[in-house]
Amino acid sequence: MYYFILNPSSQSKGAGNTWSIIIKELRKRNIAYKVYSTHYKGHATDIARQITRHDPHAVIVAVGGDGTIHDILCGLCNINTITFGVIPSGSGNDFARGMNISMSTEDAVRAVLAPRRYVQMDVGTIKDTNFRFGVSCGIGYDASVCHEALESPIKDFLNRIGLGQLTYSVIALKQIFMYPPCAMTIDLDDGRHLQYKKAYCAAVMNQPYEGGGLKMVPSARSSDGYLDVMVVADVSRFKIFTMLPTAFWGMHTHLKGLDFLHCRELHIHTKRKCPIHLDGESGGISNELHVALVPERLRVIIG
Repeated sequence: MYYFILNPSSQSKGAGNTWSIIIKELRKRNIAYKVYSTHYKGHATDIARQITRHDPHAVIVAVGGDGTIHDILCGLCNINTITFGVIPSGSGNDFARGMNISMSTEDAVRAVLAPRRYVQMDVGTIKDTNFRFGVSCGIGYDASVCHEALESPIKDFLNRIGLGQLTYSVIALKQIFMYPPCAMTIDLDDGRHLQYKKAYCAAVMNQPYEGGGLKMVPSARSSDGYLDVMVVADVSRFKIFTMLPTAFWGMHTHLKGLDFLHCRELHIHTKRKCPIHLDGESGGISNELHVALVPERLRVIIG
């Protein structure tokens, strides 16, 4: 059985128009399905939990952006027995970009309804919580950008003119001159203990992209059993300013002030409480972030 979880607030393509394409294909192929629309923050989590408790072999399809996908991941039961599909209609779509899922609604629908290729995807989690992520999580500057984007009228305006993917870039440039760095320590599962005097952020990546197409860690792979971490520390604001444009092409990795780590689990501690994000959604404010991978992998349709 196909279960579609539709976010009607996902406006980069227009959720209504996206659903009209989906339902046309469903009827043409005579496929059994149920559709659920989300009406409040976290509703997709509740829906996904309810579905997968009763149907451990469900095909769950997210129709929305990275926030919708994040909410669904947080609610999944039986991760290793269900199948997950995505029809992207958000502003950033970093999950689809990183998984090589087509941005074309028609192509994404065909892939979901007649899948030929799958990936067994790693799923990240904040230890001892129900919070999961598919793209990335982070603490510090990048999370501060996400927090502002969630409340900013800039995102709504850029979505209306079809440039929603630029939201994070516009706010990121502004935040460079506002976000104050602080001391940070990182403990990795291999025993390394790293210290940074003036850290701007630690971005923990399960995919190469975040922030609407920034190729933060080009080597990150969602099925290699590892997390990739980019730490920005002990570097001038001007260097970060010059780094951001090159990150769209992944050409920033050689720059001084960037530290790239590879691990299965890490514990981050900051001197003061800092913003946290999970897949671009707010994870609150804290001076601790303990990240790992869940034991199971998620079967994702990619083509």
